[in-house]
Amino acid sequence: MASIKGLIPDLNSYRGRYTLLSILVGVALVTFAYLGWNLVNSTSQRQIDNITARTVAAGILADAQTQLNQLENNLQRILNEPVKGNLVHTENTLLSLEQVLLDLTDSLKRLPLDEVDLAEGLLEEKLALEREVKNLIDVRQDVEGWFPAMNLMLEEMYPHNKGVLSELQLLRQEVDVGFPLDQQVAVISQISALQRLWMGLTGELRLMVANRFGLFASNQDSEFQGRNDAITDFAERFIQTLQILENHFEYNNEEFILSDSLVAMGAHYKSWMKGYQRVLVFMDKPTWRMDLHIMREKVTPLLDSMRQRFSLIDLALDSQAADGITQLTQTAKRLSVSILAMAMLGLLILFAAFQFIKRNLLLPIGQTAKALKQEASGGLESNAPSNSNLKEIQDLVDAFSEMRKQVHNRQRHLDHVAHHDALTQLPNRVLFHDRLEHALAIALRGDGLIGLMFLDLDRFKQVNDSLGHLAGDELLKRIAERLTSIVRSSDTVARLSGDEFAILIEGVNSREDMAPLAEKILRAVEQPVQVAGQELCVTASIGIAMAPFDDVSADYLIRDADTAMYEAKRHGRAAYCFFSGEMTERAAEGLKYEHEVRQGVEAGQFHYHFQPIFESINGKLLCYEALLRWQHPQRGTLTPDHFLTVLNDTGLITSLFGPLFEQALHFQNEHGDKGDKVAISINLSARLLNDPVFCRNLLESLVAGKMAPRSLILEITEDTLTQELAEADQFLQQAKSLGVRVALDDFGTGQASLSHLRQFPFDLLKIDREFIHGVVADSNDASLVRAMIQLAHAFNIDVIAEGVENESQLAFLQQQGCDYVQGYLVGIPRHQQQSSEVFKAGLLFET
Repeated sequence: MASIKGLIPDLNSYRGRYTLLSILVGVALVTFAYLGWNLVNSTSQRQIDNITARTVAAGILADAQTQLNQLENNLQRILNEPVKGNLVHTENTLLSLEQVLLDLTDSLKRLPLDEVDLAEGLLEEKLALEREVKNLIDVRQDVEGWFPAMNLMLEEMYPHNKGVLSELQLLRQEVDVGFPLDQQVAVISQISALQRLWMGLTGELRLMVANRFGLFASNQDSEFQGRNDAITDFAERFIQTLQILENHFEYNNEEFILSDSLVAMGAHYKSWMKGYQRVLVFMDKPTWRMDLHIMREKVTPLLDSMRQRFSLIDLALDSQAADGITQLTQTAKRLSVSILAMAMLGLLILFAAFQFIKRNLLLPIGQTAKALKQEASGGLESNAPSNSNLKEIQDLVDAFSEMRKQVHNRQRHLDHVAHHDALTQLPNRVLFHDRLEHALAIALRGDGLIGLMFLDLDRFKQVNDSLGHLAGDELLKRIAERLTSIVRSSDTVARLSGDEFAILIEGVNSREDMAPLAEKILRAVEQPVQVAGQELCVTASIGIAMAPFDDVSADYLIRDADTAMYEAKRHGRAAYCFFSGEMTERAAEGLKYEHEVRQGVEAGQFHYHFQPIFESINGKLLCYEALLRWQHPQRGTLTPDHFLTVLNDTGLITSLFGPLFEQALHFQNEHGDKGDKVAISINLSARLLNDPVFCRNLLESLVAGKMAPRSLILEITEDTLTQELAEADQFLQQAKSLGVRVALDDFGTGQASLSHLRQFPFDLLKIDREFIHGVVADSNDASLVRAMIQLAHAFNIDVIAEGVENESQLAFLQQQGCDYVQGYLVGIPRHQQQSSEVFKAGLLFET
């Protein structure tokens, strides 16, 4: 019994536990071998299933290709003859193709392929193809849509053709009455020749249209040019014959009776020829026949793309079939060998590991444990083993020293946190100030110059407001990385606060050395940044101060660089500027002027002048535009050019708008009947539109009935549209839903694109005065204004022309269909009392 008991492992010892572990590992290896064998069988079955699925998918793919070819054939038949049978066949083919594509997608999902996206893309392209096919059919069934020049021929050329023929008949009658018998033969001969020329002219046009459709010509281009040359020849001969007839009438001294028919015929001919030239332009365009254009530019590319996807799927199926067989064979062989090798290796490792652990682990662990116990009780540290080839034992010996290292690391980490920015890991203001003072001390000893850059991101607040602070933080980290990569390792880049960075450049030889570096930094900052799934483009303004030239104090040098940075922003941002003494004076003057503006707001010196806007044709009053003015106690009446920037930058515009709105209400209440108030147009800056409190208060005032929404027009400028104004867009949409009208001011002078006219439903568009000024003398300005009016009317937007100052400008605008006019010719800006007197007098187009 004692000998048997000795064979049973003691689980309280490492040896017993190792024995038990060896048994468990052996069982695990055997289990793994069985699972591997089972895996081979399941893999084989899976490949068989894949083969079956591939066969089904290949059949569906072939059916899809057949349906696509059938669809293309049906479309060709529709192009030739859009009869009901062809239309029905096409619709049925589209339905069949959709079902086949759905089946194909479902079958591919059962296969281990990455090409499922191709099948899903086929469904998307099928939807696009179905839309284009519907468009093609609609165009082919609509004569005017199919052949756009037809409408022009019917509306412009056909009436003038009838006019020429009618005038020829009248002319024949007038000859019978107004000429002697001996002259009638010659004149009637010319009239007959004129009629034949006209019939030949119109006949050539019919042949040209027929040849363009390929009815009678094998070479359409040459035939088209030939018909055009023939028409030109007939036209020249027609004019010559017409001139001969005019000479007959003059010789007969009966011009006062017969010239009306000749003049009318000539006018009809010219109008017909103008229409012909327009038709010629239409027929020379790729879209002269719209169904072929749609087929060529829309439908055929979709068909080709779908065929290409079919080919890729077919190749993928073939490749997957070959890979599946190879993979099955290799997997089976590799798994079988691995199972056997792992089982043998595992048993060998278990035996070797026991001997290794016994000699190298168990004995040293015992010695180390004893040494640790002695250390805890105050024993000598030398009792612990000093070195060991085994990592685990050495780790025990190194534990004490490692703990001491951790204490020092924590101290260094706390020091890093105290002197670095948590977001960007750049030095913070405290550490930067220390390094700046150290650099100044070196520079004052005559060891070179130092340059200090103060960098601020332009319009960074818009990123936070539109994308959130997380996106803003990510942007700051990217900018910090770029700045660090540009400067030398000996230079210092710090984040002082918010979006403000400072860069300390030591060892500068001259002031000129800073300019290339500033340019390089600006270009680096301007590179697009991917943040929150969007590509952002930001700019920066940089102020540069030099020591010891500008200042020798760290605080003053930072102040100087900050002042230069604001100077760069004042000059348009995305620039750098060196500090100069004049900047300090200018900054002081700016603060003084800002103080004056603030005092003016508090003293109620800002008020509205009202300028009328009239309908251009009948002179009916549309509204009064409220124009902000500052009644300065010393400088008199000032326009917004002198103060609007200060009002917006300081935010005073938001507090000023309340009293101004009351002025507008008071003016409106003095005009019109209770139910028919005169409309007021008010300009809104980007600062106001970005203020949620202002937007909410204005909407509440409208809802409360302080002003009828229909009697309020809100004007915004083009440049306002280019800013991030998501909240403003929501506000304008809410205002329009109440009945407020929205006008786009100063059109043509800003940075807005035509997409803004499409995206936002403006009611009015105001053409800037600089274009109106030259419409009479400058053909370019006239063309621009004409195009702006036509563009606005295309979007159902009424047009207001600003700065109308003379009758010639007014006549031009009336001729071009401009809806409303504003300017000194029809009404000057007046303060409230003067405007009330003019209104009560009932003056329209008052000057």
